[in-house]
Amino acid sequence: MADIHGNTDLYLIPGDPVTNVRLPRMFNAVFERCGIDAVMVPVQVRARDFAVWLKASFLARNVKGMVIAPPHKPLAVDLLDGCGLFARIAGSVNVVRRTHTGDLEGDLFDGEGIVGALDRFGIPFRGQRVLILGAGVSAAAVGVSLAEGGGENGARHIAFHDPAPGKSAGVAARIDAAFDATVVVAPDADPSGYDLVINATSLGLKPDDPLPCDVSRMAPHAALFDILLRNQPTPLVQAARARGLQAQPGFEMLIQQMSHYMDYFGLHEAAEVVREDADFIRELIYPPALAGEIRLPVRHPGA
Repeated sequence: MADIHGNTDLYLIPGDPVTNVRLPRMFNAVFERCGIDAVMVPVQVRARDFAVWLKASFLARNVKGMVIAPPHKPLAVDLLDGCGLFARIAGSVNVVRRTHTGDLEGDLFDGEGIVGALDRFGIPFRGQRVLILGAGVSAAAVGVSLAEGGGENGARHIAFHDPAPGKSAGVAARIDAAFDATVVVAPDADPSGYDLVINATSLGLKPDDPLPCDVSRMAPHAALFDILLRNQPTPLVQAARARGLQAQPGFEMLIQQMSHYMDYFGLHEAAEVVREDADFIRELIYPPALAGEIRLPVRHPGA
């Protein structure tokens, strides 16, 4: 990392806790590769202090932006002067910047992350039936992006399942009202009848967690994406792969957001570098068990 001095731009990632955040390593690797005089650092901020801290931090003129970590993503929405459509519908933001007028605005790129990841792995979702397990902040963000464009450019049918009563209904209603895709509540976690299953729950982080769904009931053509970043490959991913199904861990969702972050912060040349080849970032966050999956096989036309 380059020396930090008085002209260094500062990017922050507030969360509680922040011990496992990966983005500082990723951002700083991009800054170093592109010769950008900037650094990202994690900041532990309690939820009750977040509103005051967010406003106060941007009083420092060299604070150029933030990427918001849990549990603060929903809290940030009402603290901003404006935010993007996806952020408003999903009810959370994961990136904040100060405009030239001094306003604070935010947006949400979890959705771009999931779409980019699915496309990279060749997992179809456009015009498909998708089951999203979970109805929290990340699940809502995923649902918003998959619903965009309706059945033509987005998923045709999206179902949410969350064991918390009423949680899925609220998320499904917001997304269904905003897009042409059919968005409903799934009565259970049965994956049969779906083309794509996305795990947006925390199940899989602990060794004794049950599987979020029964992969033996997935159709032979179906695919699975587990957005978890820790403990990968999770038991869910391993179980699906054991059946010969296409099943991918969540790292690529984070990788695919990087170019959007850079563009949002006005670092367009860095965004282009990441779009051209992000393997140097993948090498930072992929665990040894998945290191062999960093570079995808070359796809030949017509193959």
